Amino acid sequence: MTRPTVRARFLPAGLAGVTLVLLVLAGCTGVQPKSSTDQRRAAEVNAELGINYLQNNELVQAQRALDRALQFDPNVALAHLGMASLRERQGSEELALKHYREALRLEPDNAYAQTNLGDILCRQGEIRDGQALLGKAIANRSFPMRPLALFNSGMCHLRAGETAQAETRIREALRENPNDAEALFQMAILTFEQERPFQTRAFLSRLEGLGVATPRSLQLCYESETLLGNPVDAQRCAERLMREFGESDEAAELRRRGHIGG
Repeated sequence: MTRPTVRARFLPAGLAGVTLVLLVLAGCTGVQPKSSTDQRRAAEVNAELGINYLQNNELVQAQRALDRALQFDPNVALAHLGMASLRERQGSEELALKHYREALRLEPDNAYAQTNLGDILCRQGEIRDGQALLGKAIANRSFPMRPLALFNSGMCHLRAGETAQAETRIREALRENPNDAEALFQMAILTFEQERPFQTRAFLSRLEGLGVATPRSLQLCYESETLLGNPVDAQRCAERLMREFGESDEAAELRRRGHIGG
């Protein structure tokens, strides 16, 4: 069974005003907020700023802002969410878990924390606990990233060998977000592995319509069209694979099997 790559974490968009951000940054050079209210506001703004940096993949700046946020007030859930995402990108999953758990302790109904922590737990094999958290996020109909929670739940079912439940969840995710490239890709894989090449073709067509092509998607295209008895379309997929991803493992595999020249 092909497994997904880890998605970038989704976090609430930053809400900080530019003027206030500048004031807080200036304060960090020497003038510290005096009251607990000011400290919390400074923590919230720096947390938002850190998340904005994360979304732009500026990790050094993100860590500085998130460190400041936690120094101002360690009881701001948004700061822990941002730090958890940062630690994941840095490869420190255990530290990420610590911050996600703290975010949930501070805000038990935070659907972002539920979604991200639930996904990590599923990947670590803690299927029951992971699905419990994802189920809470899915139950929140106003959660903007509900399709991601549905997708993560589907992949959690897949890791547990629960193929039918996985397909149901991923299809739900696609109903809410029809242009989710990763969900389309996973459905193409799932239907191909279940020997349903017509459906594989349909999902790959939708993926191609989004302008997305990967070595694996083109290999799936070749293999599904071959199963459908369409050698011309299969050759088209193989040639594109060689042309665009000629150094990939998938291209090497086709050459090794003698399905196409090198």
